[in-house]
This record gives sequence, structure tokens and C-alpha cells, in this order.
Amino acid sequence: MGVFQKSCAVAALGVALSVSSVSVSAQTNYVLAGASPGGLWSLLGVGVDKALRASNPDTTVTYQTSGGGFANAALVATNKVNMGIMHDAEAKLAVEGGDPYKAPVSNIRAMAVMYNFAAFQPMISKEFADQYGVYSYEDLAAKKPPVRLIINKRGNIAYNQAVEVLEAYGVTLKDIESWGGSVLYAGSGGAVELMKNRQADMTTNNVFVGHSSVREIVNTIPVIMLPIRDDVIQSVRSKMGTLDMVIPKSAYDFLPGDHKTLALTAMLVVNADTPEDEVYKITKALVTNIGEIQGVHKAMRALTPEMMVGQNAIPFHPGAVKAFKEAGLM
Repeated sequence: MGVFQKSCAVAALGVALSVSSVSVSAQTNYVLAGASPGGLWSLLGVGVDKALRASNPDTTVTYQTSGGGFANAALVATNKVNMGIMHDAEAKLAVEGGDPYKAPVSNIRAMAVMYNFAAFQPMISKEFADQYGVYSYEDLAAKKPPVRLIINKRGNIAYNQAVEVLEAYGVTLKDIESWGGSVLYAGSGGAVELMKNRQADMTTNNVFVGHSSVREIVNTIPVIMLPIRDDVIQSVRSKMGTLDMVIPKSAYDFLPGDHKTLALTAMLVVNADTPEDEVYKITKALVTNIGEIQGVHKAMRALTPEMMVGQNAIPFHPGAVKAFKEAGLM
């Protein structure tokens, strides 16, 4: 039966059971661990379910809430669930045994990338930038202003990316506090309120280009997107196992030009011991019925079959490799 959960209903015709009098109707249910209910990852669960059922009508995917990508590595590795969603940087930390893991999680494999465009978008209020002459990370490090900085909460990989970028410029969170500034921890919703209420000067997060949280901030106060040097992008990318991307000038009125930045990639992961034919079946269905995933959210329209193979954090499962090679993607 493999790693995946299977249930069979057996019906007998007549009083006596025999080989000729038994019919077996098998329905397979795969459990997919995501994050909190109601977010994009829950919609991805819906899309994966639809894509799989389009090719395998008796198969379903049940979305299970969890603590997020970090937690999903352990759930997949211990066969508590069949699949999990993780960011590339979370997967890399898992297999290396980095914080928050106490030991390497070596038995997880990539199945398919779901998106690679959760862009790192560091914004500072123009009022604060003009007052202290801070228009770049270099200015921040050199002038040491009392900036009230918002980063995501610990346990969210966006926190790690914000910290890694700061440290690449020689700045730590303790440095910011020593300048008379403060570090505030909030997700996208909390960051909006803090910035709109002038309780913070700078925010960093990994969200889609044009995300509602960014729109709400820029519609309330003038902001500047801090540029990131190419060498910093490459350094953080190498360390975290992430990718980079370009936010086009047309995305926001306040951008002076195309904006190079980092990005997080979200992907489906499975246990390394999952039978090859199982992973092949699911991956093939995802590629074949990609429209079902694209339809769950307008941001997901950017997903392409080529994008599904675009990650370097952990190895792909052999079953996924087989499906991708068959589709001409590898």
C-alpha cells in the first residue's frame, strides 16, 4: 500500500464469500499539510485536489492545517501526512538540520513547485527616509537611524530572509535597538496597521507583487522600496537556497525602475520512501491539469509547468522526475 493511506470497501454478493463474489472499490485519500486555514496554501490544497481528481476520479486530497512549512517537514518525514507544502528555504534548513530543527530531516523530497514569486519587498516611509537620508541598506548601516522596523514573526521564513539581508549589510536586530530604534514582529496584516498608524517606519515581508498589504500601505503613506545589491542577493540566495526575481517598474507607481530582489518558492514535498508510482501519478496529474491550480487564486495564474521544476533546495523524488521528464520539463 506504500506510504499513502488507502481504504477499500468490500461488498459480498450472496451468503458465501468467494473470489468470484467479491468486488473491491478503492478510494484513495491523500492528506496534505499546509498552514493556517483560509490562506493561499489552503487554496492550493483545493487546487491539488481538483488536479488529482481530474485524472483520478476516485482520488481525493484532504487539506490539513498545521504550523506551516517548518512543521510540515516533520509531518512528512514521520508519515503523519502524505504531502506537505514548504518554502525552499525551510526545506534546505530541514535537510541541513538548521534552526529550528535539532537534527537533519534527510528523508523529504520535492514533488512540484507551486509558486516562486513571494517577493522580498522592503519598504521605508518616504518621510523617515527624507528625515534621516536613508534610501538604501547602505544608508541604514552607515547612518544608524532610530528606525522602527517591522519583520515577520519568528517561525516564519520571511523573518529569516529579512534577518539574512540585514546581516549581509553588517546590521543585526540588536544594532537597530542600540541606535534607539525598535524591532516589531508582525505579519502582513499587522504591518499594514503599524505603518498606516505611523507606529513604524520600515517593513519587510515576502508577499506577492501587488499584494493587498502593500497596496494598503502605499495608498496611505508615500514609501520607498529599498534596493538590494546584486552580491547581497546572490549571497542570501546561496545561503538560504532561494531564488531571485525582478519586480517590474509597472507593478508600483513609486518604483523608479525594475527592482531586483529575492523571492521564496513554495513546493509540495513527500517522504523519500513514498513509492515512485504514487508520486509519478500525482505529479503527472498536476502537470496535466495545471489549470485547476491556476484557477484557485489570481496570483496562481502565473504558475507554469516549467515553474514546477524550478527549485534547488532539495532533490526531487524519482517519481516526480519521471513525470517531469515524460512531459519534457527535465
